[in-house]
Formats: sequence, structure tokens, C-alpha cells
Amino acid sequence: MTKLSAPGHPFQYAWHVPDLDKAIDHWTNVVGVGPFFINEVDSKRMEGFQYRGGDGNLQMRVAWGQSKEGQIELIEVNSTESNVYHDLIPKDRVGFHHIGIWSDDYFADKSLLTERYENVMDMGPNSNICYFDTSADSGNMLELIERNDGITGLFDKITKAAEGWDGTKPSRTMAELMGG
Repeated sequence: MTKLSAPGHPFQYAWHVPDLDKAIDHWTNVVGVGPFFINEVDSKRMEGFQYRGGDGNLQMRVAWGQSKEGQIELIEVNSTESNVYHDLIPKDRVGFHHIGIWSDDYFADKSLLTERYENVMDMGPNSNICYFDTSADSGNMLELIERNDGITGLFDKITKAAEGWDGTKPSRTMAELMGG
């Protein structure tokens, strides 16, 4: 296998959770990671969204928080249709789902990974984020994320919020993150 454009350790670690608020409580009050910023995701608003090569339907709440070692992503799926998260983890269970890796050459990396793994979810051409089913080799999926100014700027804000976090208000909105 030829090397990916941004090799190295993953930067994001993601869990499927049936109750996002309970999961945030665990991560902030037991593990000490936070604050978490919640985003509502609806695939109907994503041009070109695909699940296993066809149209998919996915509504979820996602929360991002930064630990010293990497970003923690918590995912609560609210839609009932088949989806990439429930492919590995039953809807009522907490479980580790995927690692996220950067790509500095998204289309080349996507092509390279497609030679070996199934592209199970593609967030569309406006986001350049997709998932590969690597579970047979690693027990989890792999999320390929194009490194660009928009996404790194967002994640940098989450990192800065974690660096100055005093333990108050563990759950926050994206508007709060963006200063609105």
C-alpha cells in the first residue's frame, strides 16, 4: 500500500453513544475532558451524501471536546434508518466507532483507501469527509478528513477552549464556540 498524504497517529477518537448528555457528563466529570461543543447533523442538508453507495438518511447530534492526546467525538444517532454507526454498534450501546485521520491530498487518499476498504459513508463533495470500514483489521472504522482552513480553524477553537477550561459549562453550542 502506498503511503497516505498525512501519515501518523490519529487525531480524533469517536464513540457512538445512545445518550449524548450522559456521555458528556462521563467525559467531563470522570475523565476530565471538556468542554464539548454540540452540532446537529442532518444528511438531507448535505449535497452528495451517500451511505454504502446509495442515498442515505442520517440525523445525529455530535459533540467534540479536546483532550491533551486528541479530539474526543461523541455521536448520538437520532434517525432510524441503517447507518455507518449502527453497522458496528447497536443503537442502545456505547462503543468505540472510529479514528479520524487528516488528509493533505483527499482524493488521492480516498482512492488509495478504496483499493483496500469499502467506502461506507461519504459526507459529499462540500465536506470531503468519508468513512472506510476497516473493522476487519482494526475493530473500528476510519474517517478520512480533508485538512483545510475551515475544519482546522474549527478544531483549533475547540482546542483553545479546552486549554482554558475551568470545568464550568461542560456542554456548549456551536454558536458559543464561534462567538455568537
